[in-house]
Amino acid sequence: MDDIRTLQQSAQIMSTVKPLRKMVDEGTDDPEVFYLYGRALSTLGERDAALWPLRRAMEDEEWLVRAGIQLAQNAFDGGNPDTAIATLDLVLEASPDDVLALVLRSRSRVDSRRDLPLALADADRALEIDPDAHKASIARVLALLAMEMVEEAGVALEAIEEFSYEDESNRADSARFCGARASFAKEKGESELADERYMKCLELFPGSPVLVADAVDFYESQQDAERVIEILKAALEDSPDSRDFRVALATWLGARQRHDEALEILREVTDSANPQVAANAWMDVAGFLIKRDDMVGGVEAFEKVLEATPEPSPELLFRYADMLLVAERYDDALEVADSMSLPAHQHLVRGRVHLERNEFAPALKELSVGLKDWPENSVARYYAALAAEELGMFDRAVEEYRYSIRSGAKDTDARLRLAQFHAAEGKFPNSVTILRHDLASNTTDVEMALLELEIIWRWSDNPGIPAHVGQVIRRPGVWQRATIVMALGIDSRRGPAEAAKFIVDSGADLTHPTAAIVLHDLVRYLAADGRAAEGLALAEASLAEYPHEAVFHAVVGLALLLDHSVANGDDSGEPSDTEERADERDTVRDLARAQAELEKALELDPSQAMALAGLGQLAVISGDSAKAADYLLRADEADPTESTSLESAIDVLIASKRVEEAERQLERLLERKPYEGKASLRLVELRVARGAGDEARTRVLARHAMRFGGQGAAALKVLKATSTR
Repeated sequence: MDDIRTLQQSAQIMSTVKPLRKMVDEGTDDPEVFYLYGRALSTLGERDAALWPLRRAMEDEEWLVRAGIQLAQNAFDGGNPDTAIATLDLVLEASPDDVLALVLRSRSRVDSRRDLPLALADADRALEIDPDAHKASIARVLALLAMEMVEEAGVALEAIEEFSYEDESNRADSARFCGARASFAKEKGESELADERYMKCLELFPGSPVLVADAVDFYESQQDAERVIEILKAALEDSPDSRDFRVALATWLGARQRHDEALEILREVTDSANPQVAANAWMDVAGFLIKRDDMVGGVEAFEKVLEATPEPSPELLFRYADMLLVAERYDDALEVADSMSLPAHQHLVRGRVHLERNEFAPALKELSVGLKDWPENSVARYYAALAAEELGMFDRAVEEYRYSIRSGAKDTDARLRLAQFHAAEGKFPNSVTILRHDLASNTTDVEMALLELEIIWRWSDNPGIPAHVGQVIRRPGVWQRATIVMALGIDSRRGPAEAAKFIVDSGADLTHPTAAIVLHDLVRYLAADGRAAEGLALAEASLAEYPHEAVFHAVVGLALLLDHSVANGDDSGEPSDTEERADERDTVRDLARAQAELEKALELDPSQAMALAGLGQLAVISGDSAKAADYLLRADEADPTESTSLESAIDVLIASKRVEEAERQLERLLERKPYEGKASLRLVELRVARGAGDEARTRVLARHAMRFGGQGAAALKVLKATSTR
């Protein structure tokens, strides 16, 4: 232990990891060992792995403060202010005058955007104890800025204006203070001054993590991606061993399709003489490749991690097993599970394998056992919820989703799934509550924003766009989907005429290809309002502007089909024989032109989904069910984000007695839309008709149909038969 203390004091952290791990594996109860092990892992960037040894150290009164501050610092640096605050509450209960703990809790409360007056109180208390604590002064400024007390923040800044940037002993504080002045200008809306100050600060402190993070946020808000990349490159040059800077730079490059450059950045330190640095680099390469769906390359890179780590930790083996699961190497994952030292890890990996193999009962059993030892594992809770759903244990699924959200709302899409679940039940307030869970620390993604928008515009008496939703739907490519969702809500409440008016009044440039999906819906609403000719004229105008855009040929073809439908369903009185023959000629001519436009769209773009769907509709009209199903399924494959074509294909398959295939496609539909009660009901009816009403899957589907609005006599009959056993 004397050697380990000496090594850590002289910054030779890596050399202490192996002996400390050995002591832990041998069952030591020494809290100092757990503290030093957690501190070493933290210094090496392994914040997640450091969590449990630091918590063990905190169980001892003597080590609670030191271990707690390290754990809180890890949480704060990792973007988890709630964990930092909860930990610091315990620390300050034991040591109320610890200035570092007060400052860190103040900063964490600012980051959480909750209890801001308490953040200011923490900073003020720290300054009472130590008036020269520059970190406390900076924390106070940041708290005032977060509370929008701009004038007070300005006074506080003036009070420390003489702070010395050149004092190397206070370099971290200098960077924070410099960043605070830039942040002050940003909060006042003085973008040019903020830009000037950030640039000056970054020249002085290019590798300051806090300053770099704040500057990246600022330039991201200015939509200046190239400046962000320049900042991260300079930060990495200043701190070449910083894993955070390296990964952030690769992420930004990858998001701009500069994949080769990003991969090169990550690979630069894979040959480091420091085995931990090399292992971390290979792990980051693996993660990058997996995100690009290069499963083979990802697993190969992770195996390099294991090569660089002769005695892998339990956490590392668990990550490796997870990587194998993503790559669908299930037998290999089970083999790794057998070699694991922690039973919780073994059970969770085996549960995942069962889940991936659709063996839901054993999956839930294994996951449940694993969660007894690791109850806060948000991902495992999420998988347990999925397994419970597949077994028809819906209340258990809700419980697991809620636990998953509490443990880590950012770790999975549990918020979206549970919100969809409640929306399908008709519990719309519950759904919105889940979507808005802890907005201060949890972001709203596109699908959540669109779901909340759908609920508000369909069922609220006063539809609008909440600020957090507005931030999301203003992104490029999202506003079109948002417009469609809002128009759909108007249609359901006030009819197609009002929905069409809403789209027209939205100011969208319907002649531009990016708005083609909105134009298509406008054409549809106009046809439903008996104004199909208007829709066709709009579609033709867009095509005239962009004659080589496949999507506009498709929209014109679909408009012609809708015009044909309106014309054939809008007759009044008894037509004469001459009128009937004229109508027949018009129909043939319209359908021929529609087919020509749709085929032209496919000629320009063989995977144009609207065109494929339109040709499927034409085949339905002509009575060719085989061709209709083929086109509609191809349309669904071309655009799986929209299930209308798949639902139409299922209708065709059922009508043409292709029941087995219809069942397969209904199962696909339920995978995509897991709370579609009507699809469940149709599947129940098909299964009962072929004598499978007594099977477990049919019973689950029946419960699903009853819970999510499918209802139906067949579902009820299945459930009654089950309950009498």
